[in-house]
Amino acid sequence: MLRYWIWLTTRKGLGTRGASLVAGLFPNPEQAYLADAEVYTALGLRNFEPLLDKDLTETNEILQRCYSEGISLITFQDAAYPQQLRALSDPPMVLYYRGQLPDFSTLLLAVVGTRRATPYGQLQARKLGYALGRCGAVLVSGCARGIDITAMEAALSAGGTVVGIMGCGVDVPYPRENSALYRDIAYHGCLISEYPPGTTPRPEFFPVRNRLISGLSMGVVVVEAPARSGSLITAQRALDQGRDVFALPGNVDSDTCAGNLSLLRDGAILVRDARDILEEYEQVFPDILQKCQDLELEQQENARLRVAQPVQRPEPLAQEPAGLILDSAVLAGLSDDESAVLEQLREMNREIDDIVDETQLPSGRALAALTLLEVKGLVRRLPGRRFGLTGSIEQ
Repeated sequence: MLRYWIWLTTRKGLGTRGASLVAGLFPNPEQAYLADAEVYTALGLRNFEPLLDKDLTETNEILQRCYSEGISLITFQDAAYPQQLRALSDPPMVLYYRGQLPDFSTLLLAVVGTRRATPYGQLQARKLGYALGRCGAVLVSGCARGIDITAMEAALSAGGTVVGIMGCGVDVPYPRENSALYRDIAYHGCLISEYPPGTTPRPEFFPVRNRLISGLSMGVVVVEAPARSGSLITAQRALDQGRDVFALPGNVDSDTCAGNLSLLRDGAILVRDARDILEEYEQVFPDILQKCQDLELEQQENARLRVAQPVQRPEPLAQEPAGLILDSAVLAGLSDDESAVLEQLREMNREIDDIVDETQLPSGRALAALTLLEVKGLVRRLPGRRFGLTGSIEQ
């Protein structure tokens, strides 16, 4: 039956709404395939010409590619199909995915924003992604550069589950430099697309993709978005679908925050941190809010300990870079992963891919170690996915 679902959704000129209409007129897509022009006319179909193409060559190639590359499919008739998407006016009839589908009955939240994120936007995305992932929410995003990727990396580093919605095939990394991250997303969650494997990204695919980001989620959080942004399209889709829309406040003089300010003016929920978001769902998911409170207490305790045990700062040695000096007691408190990552940063700043190659750690564990080192004030994030020490290290 899968081949007929794929046949239906790949008819040129039929479109998503047309495929949905046809699926509703027949008991199954095989019956739609076997029908002829007379049957289509009798059922009132106006645009049935695409259905007259009965060639299954492309369909069989797509199925073979799915089998060979470990890509799974789920159709609109399957029990596991997300209920949130069934309510859309234009639900995809077939979803291709890599990884493990999440529990769609839990709290799914979309975190989106501009590809050209400022340091402020990246910081907020990192904080939100980490807290939401740590507290048990499933983070949904579009795998784009900037805010999307930053939030997803942070959620992964917190041990959270992430869902990447793609505007191309799930076997086509886009952007290409995030190939390693895509593998982590598939391992700790899943990559989903309504486009067959091998489909390359095209500009018109991304606005279509955005309806799935908002459709899967109970709420959409816009971290940083200019006045003309795909994130605002996602937010509008969310409103049309009856989802919540959250927006972080931003600098009124910054073009990258103009979209946020517009959303807030129009009634979006203002948020400062993960708690502001999770409180909206306290009645439905009280356990997640409790985890948020536990995380806040943990962070407060860590801050108290740092203040209670000030670090001496002797003059650095001439051959070492100036900066923070740590004693052996602090270093002894690091995990093996944190120590391995820290060792790679002693001599120079490095890109995340270099750190993964040198330490041989899975990129998810390397990112988790880097995030924890950032929280402890030992590592700083630099432009271009690079990391460096906040200062020198002394045994």
